[in-house]
Amino acid sequence: MLIWMLFGKSYSDIMPVLVLYTAAGCILGHNFPITMGFKGGKGIAASVGMLLAFDWRLFLAASVVFFALFFLFHYVSLCSIASYLTTFLLTIIFGRMGYYNLEFRERMELYIIMGILTLLAFWRHRANIRRLFQGTESKITFSKKEG
Repeated sequence: MLIWMLFGKSYSDIMPVLVLYTAAGCILGHNFPITMGFKGGKGIAASVGMLLAFDWRLFLAASVVFFALFFLFHYVSLCSIASYLTTFLLTIIFGRMGYYNLEFRERMELYIIMGILTLLAFWRHRANIRRLFQGTESKITFSKKEG
């Protein structure tokens, strides 16, 4: 929102790109926080805010994918990376449909930024992905364990 307030009138033609660059900085800061020695962090949580600021339709689609997969499989990591992949693909589809009103170069830049963020999400979840394939990833359930 701050980017829109500061640069909305001057750079309205490339606002989606500026919003994604700003979001990328925020996500990198959450993934690699200085105060934690550049380890840890919650880039997916920051990505939710990015989606809200960038395009509410992507947020809605990612939420549907996340919760549908969560209620089917109960793996948060699977839900997160599937939602990110959905967001990336929809960004390309929406861009091709003209939703962001960007010229070709800026549209390609938008795709590259979103692609890098998607790859980063997959990279940060690489241990989870390995555990998913091995069948050892933890599930989140809301039922009481009997014991």
